[in-house]
Amino acid sequence: MKLLHTTIPEKLTAEEIAEALKISVQGAHWKAKKGLWEFNKVKSPGPFGEKFVYPFSTLPPTIQIAIQKHYAHDPVPPVTGHLSSLPAEAQGFPTPLTSTAPEGRLSQQADKVARARADLVAGYLTARENGKVKKLKNSDITNQFLQAYNSGLSFPELFQTMGKVSRSTLERWRKDLEEANYDYHVLAPQWGKHRTGTSKLTERESRILFTQVFHQNRVKTGTAITVTKYILELEGSPSPSSPATMRRAVDQFKNRHNDLWTFYREGVKALVDKVLPFIERDDSLIDVGDVLVADGHRCNFRVKNPWTGKPCRPMLVGFFDWKSRILCGWAISLEENTQLITAALRNGIIRLGKTPKIVLLDNGAAFKSKVFTGDIDLEQSGIRGMFARLDIKTVFAWPYNARSKPIERFFGDFSNQFERYMPSFSGASITDKPASMMRNEKLMQAYYKENVMEIPQVMSALDKWWGFHAWTDHPTLKGQQKGQVFEAGRGTGIDQGKLNDLMMDTTIKRLGRNGVSFLNGDYFHEALYGLRQQVVIRYDFGDISKIHVYAKNGDYICQADRKDKVHPMAALLGKPKDVEELKYQIGQNLSLKKQTTKIARQALDMTGDMEIVTALPWDKMVEAAPDLPEKIERIENEFNGAKALGAVPVITADSYPELQEPEAEQPKAEVIPLFATDAEYYNYLASLNRTLSESENAFLEEFYKTETGKRFLEMDGNLKTAAGGE
Repeated sequence: MKLLHTTIPEKLTAEEIAEALKISVQGAHWKAKKGLWEFNKVKSPGPFGEKFVYPFSTLPPTIQIAIQKHYAHDPVPPVTGHLSSLPAEAQGFPTPLTSTAPEGRLSQQADKVARARADLVAGYLTARENGKVKKLKNSDITNQFLQAYNSGLSFPELFQTMGKVSRSTLERWRKDLEEANYDYHVLAPQWGKHRTGTSKLTERESRILFTQVFHQNRVKTGTAITVTKYILELEGSPSPSSPATMRRAVDQFKNRHNDLWTFYREGVKALVDKVLPFIERDDSLIDVGDVLVADGHRCNFRVKNPWTGKPCRPMLVGFFDWKSRILCGWAISLEENTQLITAALRNGIIRLGKTPKIVLLDNGAAFKSKVFTGDIDLEQSGIRGMFARLDIKTVFAWPYNARSKPIERFFGDFSNQFERYMPSFSGASITDKPASMMRNEKLMQAYYKENVMEIPQVMSALDKWWGFHAWTDHPTLKGQQKGQVFEAGRGTGIDQGKLNDLMMDTTIKRLGRNGVSFLNGDYFHEALYGLRQQVVIRYDFGDISKIHVYAKNGDYICQADRKDKVHPMAALLGKPKDVEELKYQIGQNLSLKKQTTKIARQALDMTGDMEIVTALPWDKMVEAAPDLPEKIERIENEFNGAKALGAVPVITADSYPELQEPEAEQPKAEVIPLFATDAEYYNYLASLNRTLSESENAFLEEFYKTETGKRFLEMDGNLKTAAGGE
């Protein structure tokens, strides 16, 4: 910061700073240490041989102002209000110092206003300094300060001179004063008669006029001028400026401060899009396929909802090659989701003939899903996110910044070249609707009948439009078409099977009775029966009829198919397909039940009790049930884990009466229970250890003719022979 007075030393000692701040030398050292002030060591004739000096230009602004005030012999302005509770020496901010501007530059009234504004800023800075000590937020400090000032309680003389002040105005004055090295002349009114070459509006005219044109509602200049004249007339305030003078003042501000004009009326996004300089990117430094830009677009035409049949606007997700400026992959669905994005990416890679190096993604929730960013727990799954598996680096675009995504320009061309030719075009905005969609356009509605297409028809139309899209000229490579650039840089092709495998998503699930519960359905395979553990599943969004199940150590378990739900009354109300599905699932359950009971009986027959940890005759058991060792090993591991915790009591057949062998045959006392199904009666006959009766054999002959009976006959053989029948 440039010094306003040559009498202020370039470097000050702690003693000089303490004198200016009216505090002790120890207090000055404490402030320097707390604020991490920059210092230099210089030789000193004292006992220590050196001392610290602080460059004036590096001191905090509040300290600089206090030092300038001290050297200029300016009195400390009192700061009133409930925000100021520190000692007077800690409050002091000097009034703006004498300006280097030529005398006579400002009129007496303008000088008075400038000094009043500077005094208000000084009080504001004092309040902020005090608020920091109390650990208050700057926003709270500003609100309290302005509330006290605008009420007229604090700084009543300044309030009488300037009237109410807004938060933005106060902050602008503070910034202007700091940038001008605290020269108060910079706060003089900008549109008064004292300024040559500027507008000659009075301060009251400027305040009322610019309060309107600076509003976010974007009041038109002509309307603001008319309202300003009306308000001043009601107040009885003078308004010597003509409407033309007022308009020139607005135009002059608009031209000189277009950034502020745009910010006040349109906001930050408009400031970024219209005023801030843009960065030009040289796409000659990349090749085809180096960078794909992905984004979603709500189409401006309607398609038939495949579930409800009603018209709706679909979502298009596209992958756009930056080099050739051509759309290489796309997919259409009702909403933007991971399945849609996966399909579009797969189509883009296949058309490109190689895997892209980088994908620039939108900031939407679907694009940030775990499928793409790989937020899954790597310690448990061992599999990374989709883009990581494809060796593609991902970059997310700045939110709400169209220039950071080159695909935005493409969607504009897509709307004009494709959407407007669709028979169900609905318009890009409310004011852009076709005539047939306007009110009372009965003739147009009769002449232009809406033809709502289905999604496959739109995809076919997009394939044909791609040829036109590729035929257009490249915007930066003169003399070349987009399609020519794309074809010259395409890859040699890609293994689609390997691509499908790499694009499978991964997640961790816990097995239950019905296998894996996923995507509002159950996936089951007999290999999952009896397991209760966490597994890793891999699946393809393009085909959710099956999943691949892996153990946590990476071993492949099975491919589980999605189970169909059965009809509640399949036999009476269902179709033949429903009946067959019900029979199949019943047969599967009976088969699994028989498998479990068979293993348990083998264990009991071989050992006589349940000491399965050490006493099982493995060789005989394997002959009887080849898949038994793996199941027994799992039981053994679980038993050993429990044994390590303490003494485990011996488990015998007496502990489980339901597993005990039936007592000796007593034909006279035998009680035959009632059975709900033929299958239950069959299982009962299979459990008997005696010769079947003629009526029981007759039942089996009829039972084996049914579909369920045929399944049991294939698994168990003829039960008559096994039970001792003919």
